Formats: sequence, structure tokens, C-alpha cells
Amino acid sequence: MILSRIKIIVDQQFIYEGELNERTRVIDDLGADSLDIPVLVNSIEDEFGITISNEELFKIKTIGDLMNIILDKKQGGLNDGKY
Repeated sequence: MILSRIKIIVDQQFIYEGELNERTRVIDDLGADSLDIPVLVNSIEDEFGITISNEELFKIKTIGDLMNIILDKKQGGLNDGKY
């Protein structure tokens, strides 16, 4: 469910023909640059009702990293890092 919601956001912001999964790299695969990441994160924050810190922002390398942050926020810090 989280992945499908992220996919909708990615489809709105990027042209990506591959299959989006937890291993998809935000910069290398999606073609995002340093200006795209904050826009993506703002959309994720709005969609999921969370706040992602600058420290967490710099840890996002893959869609899986993003999923783990979302789950951690939604579960009050109880996520074990396995989307």
C-alpha cells in the first residue's frame, strides 16, 4: 500500500519507465537531482501526514529507504527497518 502511494507521487513528478520497487534508486534510477528530492519529500510528507527531517532526507537513497522512514513515522519509531 505504501509503495503504490509512492508510485503515484513518483509518476506525477518523474518520467520513469521501469518497475518501481524498494530497490529503485531515487537519484540514479529516477533521475532526480538535488532540487527534485525536497519536492518529492514534501509530496510524501503531505500524502502520509509526516515530517521528514533534514538528517533523514540525506539518508534517502532508495525507495526502500523512503518506505522505512514512512513506516517508522507511522509506527511511532517501532519500525525494524524492513518496510
